[in-house]
Amino acid sequence: MVDPDPTLTEAAVRDLARPQSYDRGGNYYAEGAVVNLVRRGETIRAAVEGSQYEPYRVRIDLDETGVVDTACSCPYDHGGICKHRVAVLLTYVRDSDGIDQRPPISELIADAEPEILRDVLTSLIESRPELASQIESELETAESEDETEDGEHGRTPDINRESIRKQVQYVLGPTKGRSAHAYDPYEAAETDVEKLRGLLDQARTAVETGDGETALDILEPLANELMDEEWLALSYDDSNALFNFFDEVDRVLAEALLTADLSEAERTDWKDRLWTWEQEMGGHTHHPPYSVALEAAQRGWDFEPVQRAMQGDIGYADLWGGDPPWYAEDLIRARLNVLKRQGRNEEYLDLAEAADLIDDYVTKLVEDGRIDEAIEYGRHNLSSPNEALTLAQTLRNHDRPQAALEVAQHGLTLDGSEKAELAEWLRDRAASLDEPEVALEAAIAAFEASPTLAAYQAAEELAGEEWMTIREELLTSLRNKDTTQRVARRHVEIFLYAEQYEAAIDIADRFSDYKVVEPVVEEVWEEHPDWTIDACKEHAKPIIEEGQSQRYRHAVQWLETAGKAARAVGELDEWCVYVEDLRDEHYRKYKLRPMLEELLEGFTE
Repeated sequence: MVDPDPTLTEAAVRDLARPQSYDRGGNYYAEGAVVNLVRRGETIRAAVEGSQYEPYRVRIDLDETGVVDTACSCPYDHGGICKHRVAVLLTYVRDSDGIDQRPPISELIADAEPEILRDVLTSLIESRPELASQIESELETAESEDETEDGEHGRTPDINRESIRKQVQYVLGPTKGRSAHAYDPYEAAETDVEKLRGLLDQARTAVETGDGETALDILEPLANELMDEEWLALSYDDSNALFNFFDEVDRVLAEALLTADLSEAERTDWKDRLWTWEQEMGGHTHHPPYSVALEAAQRGWDFEPVQRAMQGDIGYADLWGGDPPWYAEDLIRARLNVLKRQGRNEEYLDLAEAADLIDDYVTKLVEDGRIDEAIEYGRHNLSSPNEALTLAQTLRNHDRPQAALEVAQHGLTLDGSEKAELAEWLRDRAASLDEPEVALEAAIAAFEASPTLAAYQAAEELAGEEWMTIREELLTSLRNKDTTQRVARRHVEIFLYAEQYEAAIDIADRFSDYKVVEPVVEEVWEEHPDWTIDACKEHAKPIIEEGQSQRYRHAVQWLETAGKAARAVGELDEWCVYVEDLRDEHYRKYKLRPMLEELLEGFTE
């Protein structure tokens, strides 16, 4: 069972975000912007008050290793988690006593009386009428599943396409009752995705039960209404969530078409419809959604190269009759998903091997109980740490923990950019299995692959009496690495934690970015006061001289740190004269002058 209280550290949170997002998230936390923070089981939900009329909604999913997934209603998509998610995680780490701990909804309703549940559901629909069609469709799907389990293998009752169409139109329609200045179209579109996901999930459920026809009945009105010009143009402007939603619809459509038993006329209708949608999407992106579904409709299962591959002709392995298109892997995975549901295991394995999808191939072997065969195949064919991680995780999930460790150890000998993730996984799993030597080797590998403070601290925890020797090895390795702007902050954090102040100062001198210099001056002002004073003046001066009024507070903070360093080295009088000269020189800057006077008072009282 998952640990209900996984341990998170601020260093781990920092690793999830870009430095700027972490800093801004810290400001949001300090300002008390995180509200309504509730944890139910393994999920944290909260609202973060930001620049929009309504707070942003944040979800954090946890397991025994910490954060496994996050989501936010903001449109951020620039690498790492957004500032709102950072703020929620910092609140979780720093103010855990203030979290509203509640049981999961599944536990709440487990023992509830049916009449009470009916009353609650009825009341919810009355307050949220847009849910009525969704609930109606889901109940129809559930009834169909019950019939199938009872041996009645008929199709799901006819889906009311017009009802679905109206539901989608309602969701995509203009928001009523909200002033124009408070309406954020991007946030509204992100909200639309969450509302429409229920319909997509219904279609996915139908596909997973082998009912491709019902899935198509749901997907046709959904996809057709999504082609609304205003919403479509907005989605491809800068919202990654909407872009991904289109791709999800495309993939589910492909699987539905490969599952459904369609007449030639029906298949032709879908080809024409998908071609039109793909052409329209092509005006917004070079990789238009509906390409996967269109290929599935055009080639189906009768395409000769696919037939030959599924019959074990691995040597032929030309699945496209030429160069594969950009969506090749998506279509192959759609075929594999259908074959898996239909129990066509050998065809699945032959196609996965022909397509060189090693992850899928070895995972299926394990699922079929052919574990030794999967391990042996992996030893000879794994080509990247990521493939090794997939096999190791699969073996662990199938109660073969020692084999999982062996595969993961082998994966660390392979080249690839994903080595840090594999090493971290092996480190944590080996530690939980009381394999300290393996865990320590993996911890060192994780640090070597991606030096972070969290990785350094994990190695420290595992090293025990060997720490002083390993510590020097890690720090020497870090000194020899090429520190770039992207990783400078992370390297500085490690050197500061290890009290290697000269190394941290060297990086700060090479990168003038305040995000790199700030943690250094805050840590070394007593040991290196002269350097601190010069660095702080260098960052405060341009803010003041260029009249960056919105950043005056930052300039004063730099000067305050310089003041502490000046006092430590006995140069407080010189510092006071410097600040007084700044005040007098820039006396016309009415926002700045009282800040500087307040700063001086704090040091002269």
